Amino acid sequence: MSDRNGIPKNVTIESAREWVRPRVSQHRFNHVEGVAEVAGELADKAGCDKFMAELAGWLHDACKETKDKQLVVEAKEFGIKLLPVEEANGHLLHGPVAAKTVERDLGITNQLVLHAISEHTLGAVDMTIMSQVLFLADCLEASRDDSFTAPIWTALGYEVHHQKSKKRKFVGPLDLDAAILVACDLSLAYLLEDKKTIHPKTVDVRNWYLNKIKTRNR
Repeated sequence: MSDRNGIPKNVTIESAREWVRPRVSQHRFNHVEGVAEVAGELADKAGCDKFMAELAGWLHDACKETKDKQLVVEAKEFGIKLLPVEEANGHLLHGPVAAKTVERDLGITNQLVLHAISEHTLGAVDMTIMSQVLFLADCLEASRDDSFTAPIWTALGYEVHHQKSKKRKFVGPLDLDAAILVACDLSLAYLLEDKKTIHPKTVDVRNWYLNKIKTRNR
């Protein structure tokens, strides 16, 4: 039995879904629903709490459509220490601000759930399994382009055929670390190609998982 301390009894998947619904557009709601579904699937394979993974999935983008400047304001109000790159690119804060908002509005204090929500965009070094599951679920949600998702599914341990129609088969073994490294590499390539700002944490996370895989393969 997993530890669900810090999740109020009145917080259910249904209540989280209805709390999120008015906060986001229908397009974003569809994405959130897909992330929660993938998070549940990966949680089953990874041996972590499926309810908590799906809950984090439903809540992770609660602040995604908040304007950049407002995210900076709210982050400061919550006492989050900001880097210059975050003040200049407020959208990078939607995860940490969502975690604080969820804690305040829903009374969730479970650190596994809150860290997963906070870290779902940039990741973190040495993530918990819950955080890894949500990070990957956000990358693998079905509306993402196949050219991005297929290599991640493959690294994770799946055989993929027409991923958007859910034709994938788990062949194992499950490799969260390898999938995160592939996701980081693909994300960095996209950011470089589009000449977008790269948060230094993205590079740190990529290098940490690269070194972890190199170490285990020695």
